[in-house]
Amino acid sequence: MIDGTLTRNSEGTYLVAFDRVVDRPIARVWATISDAALLKNWLGDVEVDLKVGGKFIIRFRDVKVVMTGVITTLEPERVLEYTWLENYGMPQSIVRWELKPEGKGTRLSLTHRVPADAAKKDVVEFLGGWHQFLDILPEAIDGKFVPYGYEDEKKLQVEYRAKYLGGPSTDDKGESQRVLSVTFDRMLPGPIERVWEHLTVPAKLKGWFGEESTIEPRLGGRVHLMGGHVRGTITQWRPPHMLAYTWNVFGPGDGDDAVSAFPESYLSLMLEPRGKDVLLRLKHLPVLDRFDNQNKMGWHTFLDILSATLKGEEVKPRPEYMKKNAALYGVDLANLQR
Repeated sequence: MIDGTLTRNSEGTYLVAFDRVVDRPIARVWATISDAALLKNWLGDVEVDLKVGGKFIIRFRDVKVVMTGVITTLEPERVLEYTWLENYGMPQSIVRWELKPEGKGTRLSLTHRVPADAAKKDVVEFLGGWHQFLDILPEAIDGKFVPYGYEDEKKLQVEYRAKYLGGPSTDDKGESQRVLSVTFDRMLPGPIERVWEHLTVPAKLKGWFGEESTIEPRLGGRVHLMGGHVRGTITQWRPPHMLAYTWNVFGPGDGDDAVSAFPESYLSLMLEPRGKDVLLRLKHLPVLDRFDNQNKMGWHTFLDILSATLKGEEVKPRPEYMKKNAALYGVDLANLQR
């Protein structure tokens, strides 16, 4: 029987909710939803820094989905709340667990709040997923490793879709979504071939983009910037006018087979001759709302360095440009978004 509910509040926020009684002591239930070693038994490879502001990262088993979150509320054995951002483009949401004693067991309330601009059909998918995870939770509380039942989830999804979308045919209806992008137009000294070299030749690229930055010069070529912090694949290669590639952000030590914790985005760089100068048009999309000002600050900084390099001016240390541009975009360098 499906017991998850989907409602919307007055602001349009979606509320996915479950309320269950678990025949286990509250201390053991709490440990299973908050301790990384126990979370591995039922949720995936999890990193937890159990404090307000601490990280809550989930690498789900058997699927290339990574959730990056930050703990926002923590009351041991009562409330655990954290932000929820998956790496495939859904807007950031909030998951909240509430525990109360219920006889010898525990009443567990789970609420997943999803912003109003999310597509309803995507929100409904959370119902089947959470339902299946909650079904296997009691065994995990007992210390057992529980394989996730993907076939069971599929069956649950059919029921939830029928209830909240009116049947499978609703999925065929397209929905429009606007995405946030960051754009810059920067006039640079030419000629255009020289600017192109600074965008693509490793020896020149590292001068403004950082050491260990390389681009394989062909359509489908590998992009590896800032020592692998950013990786991608070239999707447009039209020297010396157009360069575009995918943009995936990784952490230190992430291997070649790692999955980025952030949605994939796309960077395009277009060059247009303007007399002796060259107009560089930069576009980066989609940009997550919480990274908007940081993204603008970052690109402004990179372009300042590129401009100084091409003009033959003294290139200052990057932190000096960042400090100037942080003030321009209202970014607190001591509290950057993650």
